[in-house]
Amino acid sequence: MATMHPRGWLAPRRHVVEDRALSAATVPATMLPYAPGGTTVTPNTALQVADVWACVRALSDAAASIPLIAYRRTTDGRQRADGALADLLRSPAPATTQSALLGQVMAHLQLYGNSYLGKWKDAAGKVEQLGLLHPERITVELRAGQPVYTVLDGRGGRSEHGLDDVLHIRAPLSVDGLTGLSPIRQCRVALGLAGNLAEHANEFFAAGGRPDGILKTGGGNQDALKALRETWHQTRQRNKGRGIAVVSGEVSFEAITGPLDDLQFVQQRAMSTQEVCRVFRIPPWMVGASSGDSLTYSNTESQALAFVTFSLRPWLVTIEQAITADSDLCRGSLYVEFLLDALLRADSKTRADVYALALDAERGWMTRREVRRLENLEPEGTA
Repeated sequence: MATMHPRGWLAPRRHVVEDRALSAATVPATMLPYAPGGTTVTPNTALQVADVWACVRALSDAAASIPLIAYRRTTDGRQRADGALADLLRSPAPATTQSALLGQVMAHLQLYGNSYLGKWKDAAGKVEQLGLLHPERITVELRAGQPVYTVLDGRGGRSEHGLDDVLHIRAPLSVDGLTGLSPIRQCRVALGLAGNLAEHANEFFAAGGRPDGILKTGGGNQDALKALRETWHQTRQRNKGRGIAVVSGEVSFEAITGPLDDLQFVQQRAMSTQEVCRVFRIPPWMVGASSGDSLTYSNTESQALAFVTFSLRPWLVTIEQAITADSDLCRGSLYVEFLLDALLRADSKTRADVYALALDAERGWMTRREVRRLENLEPEGTA
């Protein structure tokens, strides 16, 4: 366990001021955004929509699969850095891997527009652990030009901290410069529609989909019609909608055909999925939805590259710059950068062709040692 810094992030501040801000956990229900139909859209309810879950997972899984590397600027360019920062990135906290932390950071950015990392320090002020803080328990304010983070501990306690205790990663879009805009909150209408359609589908099929048909009789009073209707319902329930229902009397049955396609439900679901994909800027094919085009190897490869360039990279740059700008983590010439080659790794033949050009005696820009390192091979001469 790391020894807390005397100004550690868990120590309450003596300077107490009136707090007028609200955290996501304490916002009154009347102030929460609503979607059509009166559904409250929150990160938790949004994740219950399959399209939202798939989009958030696509970005989170991608971020978790890309290594975050520490570099040091040199007069000749740059080189990979060893030391405290590299060790911290490899193991941010006990039982926490870099992959798990980055995946959670990306998920918080998509759901809340902000991600907060607590910095645990030793007695000398060195950061020994990075821990994820839940956005719903944090309020951000600006005092004397400096951001102040109020953290709720879930047991009624609260403490205030500055940049020396909290690393704040916020979405690029912001209206106040303090907190990022949440895609869930800003696009609640589209996400609420997707949730309402899913709820409608559950209710539709739970109720048997639609009436089987119409029973016609030659006459009879209301009591007789009521008894006939109850007999029919009991027979269907007993047979679970299967088999033949037999009733006495002059009765004819006329089936009703009205599948969900006739109600344009399928089209509405498809449009809703595309709308959710547009909110998160995810290609529909990545979440199993139809994009309207036939996919081949070439255009799938192009769309994957477009996903990395336009969907994923802006968020990765946001994370890179937030960590690099933190003076406790990156001092002097240190900085961090995602190794996108891990995600865009080409097939063996393409890599061989590129390496052949890179090793060219006249136009090349790499050495055999660098190529072997990229291929995770032992250096030459080591058996």
